[in-house]
Amino acid sequence: MATIKELYDLCKKKLEAGEKLGFLLKAFVEEYENEDKEQTTKEVSVTFMKKKNSIS
Repeated sequence: MATIKELYDLCKKKLEAGEKLGFLLKAFVEEYENEDKEQTTKEVSVTFMKKKNSIS
């Protein structure tokens, strides 16, 4: 299992190599860089929604 810092480092390496990141990883990198470095914990709320296919 990776730590938050390891995930951030991997994303930054991919960006430097010219690879594109998905919107979720881009948001993660932006939030990590904007995060208050003195803060030790952060609350995150995530909701997954499954799209239902209707058959007519």
